[in-house]
Amino acid sequence: MEFFFFLDVYADRYLVDYYILTFKLRDTTSVGIYSWERRGYINEVKNWENFVKNAYDVVLYELGDEIERFKDVETGLREGYRIAYREASRRGGREIVPAMGPGNPPIEVIKRVFPEEFELDKFPRDLDSFLENIVKETPNEVSKRGKEDDGIPF
Repeated sequence: MEFFFFLDVYADRYLVDYYILTFKLRDTTSVGIYSWERRGYINEVKNWENFVKNAYDVVLYELGDEIERFKDVETGLREGYRIAYREASRRGGREIVPAMGPGNPPIEVIKRVFPEEFELDKFPRDLDSFLENIVKETPNEVSKRGKEDDGIPF
């Protein structure tokens, strides 16, 4: 079965989303897969060694053009993130972090292969009160912005 990972990184607020790593798996028991819009996405790697062993035909693409083939998926991930990180640095990003979500590698995979250590904000325990505080802390002029004029608010 063929899979892919988007190796996207943020350079501050700028998204570097040029790189995709495709690969095939002989056996999918080492990963957790979920379906979204009729596609299968890997959302968990249950057994790293088996995942690396069962992945083959690993290809890194930049904007749809093949740039390199790899013998193993770990090397492909490391090299892809290294290239994306270098591009983000070139764009002047002070804080460079990996993107996460559907199509991106699971966080445990990213932590193994990302070229630099990174920290993530902890998910709030009480999401409702967290969102309520954001609404309360947003200044009124910002929350009312765009209601009086027909232009784009930002």
